Amino acid sequence: MAKDLLFVVDDDPHIRGLLTALLEDKGYAILALESGEQCLEKIDESPSVIFMDMVMPGMGGEETLKKIKSWNQDLPVIMLTSVNNVDTAVHLIKLGAYDYIVKPFDEARLFTTLEKAMGQQTLVGRIHQLQDEVRKLSRSNGIIGNSKAIVHVLERVGKVEATKAGVLILGESGTGKELVARALHENSSFSEGPFIDINCGAIPETLQESELFGHKKGAFTGAFETRKGKLELAEGGSLFLDEVAEMSLPTQARFLRFLQERTIEKVGDHHKVQVNTRIIAATNKDLKALIKQEKFREDLYFRLAVFPILIPPLRERKEDIPLLCAHFLQKYKDDLNKDVNSINTEAMEALINFQWPGNIRQLENVIYQSMIITSYDTIDIDCLPEEILLEEGLEKVTSSDPEGSTNDLNDKSSRADSTPAVLPFHESVKMTLQNALATTQGNIPQAAKALEISRSTFYRMLKKYQLT
Repeated sequence: MAKDLLFVVDDDPHIRGLLTALLEDKGYAILALESGEQCLEKIDESPSVIFMDMVMPGMGGEETLKKIKSWNQDLPVIMLTSVNNVDTAVHLIKLGAYDYIVKPFDEARLFTTLEKAMGQQTLVGRIHQLQDEVRKLSRSNGIIGNSKAIVHVLERVGKVEATKAGVLILGESGTGKELVARALHENSSFSEGPFIDINCGAIPETLQESELFGHKKGAFTGAFETRKGKLELAEGGSLFLDEVAEMSLPTQARFLRFLQERTIEKVGDHHKVQVNTRIIAATNKDLKALIKQEKFREDLYFRLAVFPILIPPLRERKEDIPLLCAHFLQKYKDDLNKDVNSINTEAMEALINFQWPGNIRQLENVIYQSMIITSYDTIDIDCLPEEILLEEGLEKVTSSDPEGSTNDLNDKSSRADSTPAVLPFHESVKMTLQNALATTQGNIPQAAKALEISRSTFYRMLKKYQLT
């Protein structure tokens, strides 16, 4: 198995040797380089991660970092710095550095940072792989997923699609019931005919019969001309009845008669018309409960539900979320004219952990919004909507004694003022974070904005300095 290649870029031979020895002991292949120019010359060797010194003769770390990011935005670069300056560290991260390590570095911190960076690279590669899978899946039926739950749905679709049996698709709003209906139509003997859909819940009860069966001119006020109904328009094809539970009882009775006789009469007309149309119905309601409440006809239910198909909610097929995300990233690239091609580890974990009450439709909207918000080619956790961050517990940092942290900050400030010694770098960063939290009363978005860093960077620094 090929080893992951890491670059170590530092003009100090001692640092290069030490890092090389430590990383080789962990099984990595190392290319040690002494300048930014050498790093750029070898960049085509595709390292997984780059460790790079901030200050070097010739092309410094900052300039090299900019050039690397212009070549490959996804490549993690971990900066090595001996500068005890918070602004410098924050500036590096804003330029695109994955993280920074202060020299002399702590080995545990070094390997933890490397492990996270490697995980990010793995995720980016997985997204690209998933997009290839999405393209293959989309060419078949448009239903995205390879979880056991969705494979079961596809097996059910495969068994009934070639028959003329009535199909009732059950599932929560946003689970993709129309996609399943279209897959049934496109792989059936009715595929040469039209696919006509009607949302029963969007039509007033007084117009439902007219919409389904058509009407004759003058049949009612406003019927200025004779019109075909959806059933007749779907001749030779499929009629998809979405939200069928919203069909009125009189319309249900008339529709049941159609299913028995396969003929229709326009409203205001007594001429029967033979119609050969496949019926596919869908609902997010419990029809059996509505039958008990006498809001839905039991005989119509059995006619529609010859072959029921249950679509699982997204929270029960979370392993499909990365695949769906890859699909939506690909789908909206051209629409937004943005080459957003990945979602970072923290953001993906938040997406997977979210419960998705709006299912796939909600996920699609979140990815679309996040692609608009991001300024880079990746979606970070700070691009996600507030409700997802709240579920992750990322919106507020709570403390059993919020005033205590402020007092602690004041005490440290007093000690700092009473001595001319420079505070250690880590202590200085920690105090800066505490000050931002205290000033904004624990509001992370405001604190991150005040420090001019992203929320994801702020979260990472909070974890690093054990302030959460």
